[in-house]
Amino acid sequence: MGFNFLYPSIITSDLSTLVMRIINWISVIAAVLAIIYLIYSGIIYITAAGNPDAAKKGQQGVINAIIGIVIIVLAYVIATAVAGAAIGNLDINNAGPTI
Repeated sequence: MGFNFLYPSIITSDLSTLVMRIINWISVIAAVLAIIYLIYSGIIYITAAGNPDAAKKGQQGVINAIIGIVIIVLAYVIATAVAGAAIGNLDINNAGPTI
């Protein structure tokens, strides 16, 4: 069962499903933004053309984006575990985003 972009159904009667959907959406949005920042910083680094300040800015941006992606993954794992434990329904096999 995939996601229908024409009719996004976040409304559900099951609290655990709603919490997991919210966690999934926040995680996906954060990951997409981090990947966009990684690509942007990589372009800045590649196009520095001998400018040490631009190269340093691009390099630091790449490092920050990678750290951000690691933090996003860890936050997703922790939020999923806490939400599952709090609700009492931890289903690791069905916890991934549905897009």
